[in-house]
Amino acid sequence: MEKIKLNKNSKVLFIGDSITDVKFNFRMAHKIKGRRIYALELKKAFRKYSKDIKVDIKGIASNRTYHVYDRLTKDCISLKPDVIIMLIGVNDAWENYVPEDYPPLLRPMDPHFREIFRRIGSELPDTQVLYLMPFMIDTVAEKLPFHKTLDEYREKLKEIALENGALILDLQEVFYEAQKKTEPKLLAVDGIHPTNLGHKVIADAIIKMIEYI
Repeated sequence: MEKIKLNKNSKVLFIGDSITDVKFNFRMAHKIKGRRIYALELKKAFRKYSKDIKVDIKGIASNRTYHVYDRLTKDCISLKPDVIIMLIGVNDAWENYVPEDYPPLLRPMDPHFREIFRRIGSELPDTQVLYLMPFMIDTVAEKLPFHKTLDEYREKLKEIALENGALILDLQEVFYEAQKKTEPKLLAVDGIHPTNLGHKVIADAIIKMIEYI
């Protein structure tokens, strides 16, 4: 299995939506039971290897792909990371699933996601990218039909990421395996935002894709 390579001076960027948003998870911890987010757990793991590894965490709740595109210069390109770990896409799918709750989708996912990768490839040609595919945990019965919409988006996201040379970690498959041993509600109270245990599942899966050199 191809892996992301870290050395003792690597700069790692985590970027995405609420699942990667430290302030959101701390603020909502009483509801979602998750404040030890995967990026913080990985930051601790990396620091055990080297205290000189620099970690930036740029998650913003409710972000869609076009939000990440809009802030790519400030929150990604200007930081010049050696590794980008990106988790984005679930909100694009959710907006399409319940359009009555959101404004019309005027900025579609595909072109913005492609442009994110084009800019990374052009402006950060030596940067490694690990794309974490969005997921839903089967906690809330009423949300289960969302899988169909999400899977359609996941396939397109995967296609674009692979076309641009990113490594892929399918978190849906990771959580399907986790749900064989653990009740879904212990992984995500609302099916979307992981609990502390859910974040640990993500962190453990990412660690398996890291090679220290």
